Amino acid sequence: MNLQQVRRVREQAPFKAFTLFLTDQRRFEIRHPDFIWLVPGGLSIGVAHDDGTAEFIDPMHITTLKLAGSNGQES
Repeated sequence: MNLQQVRRVREQAPFKAFTLFLTDQRRFEIRHPDFIWLVPGGLSIGVAHDDGTAEFIDPMHITTLKLAGSNGQES
């Protein structure tokens, strides 16, 4: 998975919710494009949580990106 793939899904119109799956078995549901930030330089991705907190993840740990309502995966 690379940042261009994440960017493409984030910027598609109309936006479709998606889930990022990480190597450590965590997953992040992205329900709106404002809930994910691609940090300049490509060293991290910011993800907002429902409780208003945010977390930065290393894009190297993203294994799969799955669109909501999809049986397949974008990877």
